[in-house]
Amino acid sequence: MDNYFYVNVSIAFAVLVMIRYGKGSSNANYYLSSMAIAAWFIPYSLLAELVPAQVLVEPIIVSFSTLNTTVTTNGGQWLQFGINSWLKWGLWGLVSFGVLLFIKQLIDCVRWSRQVMTDPSLNLLNEISAKHDLPVYSVNQVDSGLLLGLFKPVIVISNQINDPKHISLIIAHEQQHIKNHDNFRLLLLELSECLFWWNPLVRKLVNINRFLIEVRCDENASKDYGKMDYINDLTSLILSKYQDKPSNLICSATSNGTNNVARIKLLKEKRYMTFSKRLTYAVIALTTITTMSWTTLATAINNEQAQHLEANQKQIGALIDFDVKIINERTDETESAISANMTMWVDFDGKASFRINDEFAFNFQVTDSGEYALLDIELIEVAQWNEKMIANPKLAIEFGKEGIIEIDNPEVSSNIYRIKAKPVKAVRPE
Repeated sequence: MDNYFYVNVSIAFAVLVMIRYGKGSSNANYYLSSMAIAAWFIPYSLLAELVPAQVLVEPIIVSFSTLNTTVTTNGGQWLQFGINSWLKWGLWGLVSFGVLLFIKQLIDCVRWSRQVMTDPSLNLLNEISAKHDLPVYSVNQVDSGLLLGLFKPVIVISNQINDPKHISLIIAHEQQHIKNHDNFRLLLLELSECLFWWNPLVRKLVNINRFLIEVRCDENASKDYGKMDYINDLTSLILSKYQDKPSNLICSATSNGTNNVARIKLLKEKRYMTFSKRLTYAVIALTTITTMSWTTLATAINNEQAQHLEANQKQIGALIDFDVKIINERTDETESAISANMTMWVDFDGKASFRINDEFAFNFQVTDSGEYALLDIELIEVAQWNEKMIANPKLAIEFGKEGIIEIDNPEVSSNIYRIKAKPVKAVRPE
């Protein structure tokens, strides 16, 4: 979970700096910002769990024994989660609230759109609609021109706009939105902003991306319309104060004053992607993709030769005594228990695994922190072909001392886990 935030924050800052100072084209900045937003949707830790268990380092097992028992009990245990588990649950809570927020925004937009399309002042502009082969309406309820609908979009223009140049500009602009499928792009951006409502970097990237959608639309529409005519007519429309942005889900010809001025400024700048700019953007994109891929596979590297080389170079590792007890409570006030005792040697910082009765898998990693061993464990329950991670507890244990992890959470598992671990520094067994 830590890597998820570190990597994505680094990517977001790099992209924001590049957009601000790189002076690249609107198209390049659009795709760069889209990639930075998409990075926040990649669950690195979950993808790493999909890597087959064979890529994990096999520990050197010194001894291993198990015992199955059935006893009567009425007791309960307390839950001890590591910080990663709390972060995951907290993140899921924030995202769940974001889903509700997105649904509300979607309902509000649909409701407003229906009000516009059922307004008594709504009038179909037959001549213009026939000319552009697209339904074009005028209505009192909007102040500018906008696009309504996803699969069968229509153009709606304020009936206060009578200048033919303004009407032509709005239609050219909204037709380009239809051609680019920008209504769907805005829907995805709104979903991203709602899911990450708590993340200022994502909100910043989403706002930039929305702005770039409008800039790209201006640039493409002005090619057929005539660039200077487009700039002049857009400026005239803005000065007439026909500005309207009822929802972030709607493609509008004009928005707020700051964005409108910035759009005209970019149209006049004529930014070109020189070779050096293309190379810089390509390097950033490649570095971003490489970083995301490396992070995804960092916890499960399938490189057997590197593992053997590392094992030979690091003769000092951790010799761990594990005492594992797994209790399954039943409704008849009885419980079945599996006890396992084992001693195994592993490299420091090498991820290892072992299984008990082919039903429970334990992936763990030991880090040498001076006088303490930092133990990071993934508890996985195996049912047929499915594997489910129950918890990811972490514990700092003084070398030579015993640490205990107890997990009892009926919401995620019917089993109670009691894990005792005693690590010592030891030379690799021959």
